[in-house]
Amino acid sequence: MISFLELVPKRPKATVTIEAADGAMAEFEVGGISLAHLADIARKFPAFARVIEGGAGLLTASEALPAIIAAGLGHHGDAQYERQAGSLPSDLVIAIAGEVVRLTFHSDRPPIALAEMTEPALEGGGVNGAQLEAILPAQLNS
Repeated sequence: MISFLELVPKRPKATVTIEAADGAMAEFEVGGISLAHLADIARKFPAFARVIEGGAGLLTASEALPAIIAAGLGHHGDAQYERQAGSLPSDLVIAIAGEVVRLTFHSDRPPIALAEMTEPALEGGGVNGAQLEAILPAQLNS
């Protein structure tokens, strides 16, 4: 038997595959983020707090997306990870942050709206080399 104080619950994970500029493929494991990290991000980015409360779509809090990605990669509050995440193409930032949010709330679709749009037509099954079927919900609208 394990003590409650020793319990570390398994968080849902997903693998994100991104093609680098040189053609190399990189895989990263992202997961849901803890309530404490979620609250910390919401304090730093008040627009994200409105998203969590259901009053806005995720894109209205775009400045929080790099912090969400860094936390989903296991590096909450790490400025270097946040800068790198912020330097990614916008479609990847939206897709990866959306996957972290989905994993955080353990559902097939995030309970918050990512955008008011339908799934884009993707040439070759991805955007910028990312295999989006692994990191984007079927529809981005709520």
